[in-house]
Amino acid sequence: MASPSASSFFLLLLLPMILGIAGAYSPVQICVRPCPSEVNLHLYLHRFVAGANHPNRNEEFMIAPANAFGFGTTLIHDWTMTRTTDPSDTLVARVQGTHIQAGTTNANSWYISQNIVSGRFAGSTLQVMGTLTENSVGQWSIVGGTGEFTLAQGIINYKMDPASNKDDAIRELNIRILYDKDALQVVRDGALRLVQN
Repeated sequence: MASPSASSFFLLLLLPMILGIAGAYSPVQICVRPCPSEVNLHLYLHRFVAGANHPNRNEEFMIAPANAFGFGTTLIHDWTMTRTTDPSDTLVARVQGTHIQAGTTNANSWYISQNIVSGRFAGSTLQVMGTLTENSVGQWSIVGGTGEFTLAQGIINYKMDPASNKDDAIRELNIRILYDKDALQVVRDGALRLVQN
């Protein structure tokens, strides 16, 4: 019979091998996320306001309740974006979505949700959320995207441009988009694997 110290010595010799085998079957996963790609855009949003006396409007009232401050008023929009303050300049993107008067104490507390469908990144969208106020400056959050902008996040800083008039409310946009350019390939590869299995 082996002495206790000999048994302990034998176990100490086997311990690295036992731990190595156990580690090979452990469910430890390491997720390494690559650095995101970044795109910075400087564009101008053209909002031709709704109303009967605005023939070039690119937004329309869908719901117009008679509540205080227009609470619940809903508009659908198809705003345009160009590289300059000239609305007839080459169309770069469309900003399609809705905005809703969500405040009961302020007539300019609009919540917006919109998809930015870009010409340069054809087939890609950005999901943008935030508030639309009459303040001359503000921010919107980029909370997602599709296509080239899969898993996008970022910020849009806007300010009213002095070239705005009663028909065209022009906002200068500085858009910072962070996205994982490899995510689109992962999504495509995953779909292929599902089809092949």
